[in-house]
Amino acid sequence: MLNKTLEGAAIVKRILLKAKLELISPLIIGGGRSLYGDSDVIVLKDENGQPFIPSSSITGALKHAFDEYEYTGDASDYEENKRWFWGGEYHLKVDGECVKRSCQSAFVIADMMVPEGSRAPVTIRDGIKINRKTGIVETHKKFDFEIVEPGIAFDFKMEVLIRKAFDMELFRSFFNWITAILSGGEFAIGARTGQGFGCCKLEDLTAYEFDYRKPEHIIAWLSGDYSNVLLVYDPLQLPRAFHPRHKQFHIKAEFNIKNALIVGSYSGNPQAPDKVHIKSRNHNQSKDIAILPGTSLRGVIRSRAERIINTLGGNGLDELKGLFGWVDDKPGSPEHKEAIRGRIKIEEKQIAWESYYEEIQYRVKIDRFTGGAMNNALFDSMPLWSKDSKDSNETMVTLELSINEYKDWEAGLMLLILKDMWNGDLAVGGEKNVGRGVLRGLSASISLENAKIEIKQDGEQLMIYRQGDNPGWDEKMTEMLENRVAALIDHIEKNKGNRKRGDV
Repeated sequence: MLNKTLEGAAIVKRILLKAKLELISPLIIGGGRSLYGDSDVIVLKDENGQPFIPSSSITGALKHAFDEYEYTGDASDYEENKRWFWGGEYHLKVDGECVKRSCQSAFVIADMMVPEGSRAPVTIRDGIKINRKTGIVETHKKFDFEIVEPGIAFDFKMEVLIRKAFDMELFRSFFNWITAILSGGEFAIGARTGQGFGCCKLEDLTAYEFDYRKPEHIIAWLSGDYSNVLLVYDPLQLPRAFHPRHKQFHIKAEFNIKNALIVGSYSGNPQAPDKVHIKSRNHNQSKDIAILPGTSLRGVIRSRAERIINTLGGNGLDELKGLFGWVDDKPGSPEHKEAIRGRIKIEEKQIAWESYYEEIQYRVKIDRFTGGAMNNALFDSMPLWSKDSKDSNETMVTLELSINEYKDWEAGLMLLILKDMWNGDLAVGGEKNVGRGVLRGLSASISLENAKIEIKQDGEQLMIYRQGDNPGWDEKMTEMLENRVAALIDHIEKNKGNRKRGDV
């Protein structure tokens, strides 16, 4: 028995993947608080002051994502091989008793470092907490955090060790699943992934498969000369045996702005305007690009979602905990509850530089008793203004959100919020009191169940139709959307008894 076990442990093959992991959106891999007090959260850095991605961050995220997929193949030893591939603890019955065991993972990802000769741009962003009842910033609720700006590509290296006892085809499918997921551009790591941070994508992939039964492969592995060893595969295709366990709701909508837009940022330069629109220092671009952060969109959408539910007679605060996530503000209290991870993800999007221009607007504070300007109350801001006329169909702002394992009433709630944004009833960003941030809907793509629905504004006419069909008005598609809104109303009616006194 011992000899059989040792024989099964013999290494027969090794798969090696080399690539570049490019950041599509900002990354936060927290390394604690700043010693200088300039940031509440700093990113993890190496001895040279360069940010890096520890292998534990991406390995844990991959393992969690893999559990969201269901295996539909016919391999009888799937569970056993899955355990050998990912490693970890498990329970085994021995002589009628449940015994705890653990096994080492068969795949290894190295820490991802910035390539030699490159510099990863690290900047500081600030955040605030808005009081959900008053709509203004709460006292002492401003915070700062460091981010790694997008565009930088980290060195990526992954190895899969295959022993004689392992199922070769299953291990190849696990390997292909990882490369497909990382090549899709939708995988996210680090903190605040629900707000669009941490999206990454594998580029320049090269895979090698070493067969230890061939002496030339062993020599190639030891010498580092892989010129005669290559594994050809398609990283863009998920293995057919793997399917998502949960359905996903997705909206991608494009808007223009009616006048101006500003999500405030403060440069600290006394010669600069008091407030400018936030920008991203993308590594691949020659100049800073204006963005619409997922944090701003998420706050706006959550606030309107809560108001809609409360208006219909529900308890918006409690209903949205499972969708947007929730953390107890008083962790030491006897009624402390575990934090809830949100299921909604809102992407951070760049604003095309050719669609806007910046212009300073000066403002003063008026004394309401005298009607004159108050002393020392002159300030200026530099928002973004649309280059095109109000009738233009040029996209300036894009909203992209998705809900994993969504419920029909949650989809209906997002559709009502989309309607409000589309009609200019829900503004985004700052200075809303002077008309900033009002949007005008141009087009939207909605995915739910097995249908993809297109919405387009053609002058005064609104078109709703199934993707791939001729633009027009499809009664079945509109009914499908109406059913989700009806599900929201039914859900609130059933849960009206849970509404707390004082909720508005």
